[in-house]
Amino acid sequence: MPHAVLKLLENMPMPWESAREVKVLYHVNGCLTLVNEIPRVIEPVFFAQWAMMWTFMRKEKADRRLFKRMRFPPFDDEEPPLSWSENLEDVEPAEPIQMELNEDEDAAVYEWFYDHRPLLDTPHVNGDSYKSWNLTLPQMATLFRLSRPLISDVVDKNYFYLFDRKSFLTGKALNVALPGGPRFEPLYKDIDPNDEDFGEFNAIDRIIFRNPVL
Repeated sequence: MPHAVLKLLENMPMPWESAREVKVLYHVNGCLTLVNEIPRVIEPVFFAQWAMMWTFMRKEKADRRLFKRMRFPPFDDEEPPLSWSENLEDVEPAEPIQMELNEDEDAAVYEWFYDHRPLLDTPHVNGDSYKSWNLTLPQMATLFRLSRPLISDVVDKNYFYLFDRKSFLTGKALNVALPGGPRFEPLYKDIDPNDEDFGEFNAIDRIIFRNPVL
């Protein structure tokens, strides 16, 4: 996939944003435009935002007010490309999906919860890199409460014994499958080339010319 498409997907607006302004990098002859930005987030804030989206989208399944089924045109080689001025330029951005917060209960995060870069110019973060963050106890408590739909109630680590990442890595390194676990693909396959069945490229009745016949 082209790098320009990957950067476009990486910086796609979240469901709670109607639009997003990003830095772009233009090619010298104008044939290519790259999104010159890496999205960075505060992990508990991002987790709480998606938890709110999960709750809201579950309600929207019945209403279908914000969700529309899109019909994509067939991508034929003979089909002309879409014109920006005719199809995209005047289209208004879709309405953002935002669940209303309570001004009293969610006062710690009410002002900045749905911002693209929350707490950017505050002492809570080190800068636009979001390499380190330090939230207050009321903020963390509110974010934890908003994240409850996506947080598991199971605290026993043995509950996940068949789906433990460390066990997967150890089993992969030792070429050992976990009994009752998911599908296992060995890291080093025990295949002897001499034991393989004859196929299209190793059949003994085939003559393969490596050099062009003159």
